[in-house]
Amino acid sequence: MELLTTLLWILVALFVAPTFYYGYVKMIAEPAKIRKFAAWGYSIKIMQVIGVVEIVGAVSILFPELRLFGIAIWTVVLTASVFSNMIHRESKKEILTSLTILLHLMLILALTIWLNNAIR
Repeated sequence: MELLTTLLWILVALFVAPTFYYGYVKMIAEPAKIRKFAAWGYSIKIMQVIGVVEIVGAVSILFPELRLFGIAIWTVVLTASVFSNMIHRESKKEILTSLTILLHLMLILALTIWLNNAIR
């Protein structure tokens, strides 16, 4: 059980660190992100709101009591990312990146559920 708990925390850390950063970059309106969102026809304000939502989701995943909430947030964000990338005909790499991150998130969800059920 300790091995699975350790694995879960490693997966959480590997998920939260980059996703928090990506949210922060959007929230502070980094010029490269502004250009990307502008090319898609999205406003800076929408980009910043998405950044805040990403940060809230990332931080929520750190706390076991809020983890499902954070996973729900990130599932919506990543699904929207996949569709947005498809609509705007971005490279397959962009789509696969979002899908890979979503798979990582689902692994965190599965381990969280498994450990919660094993404890009961």
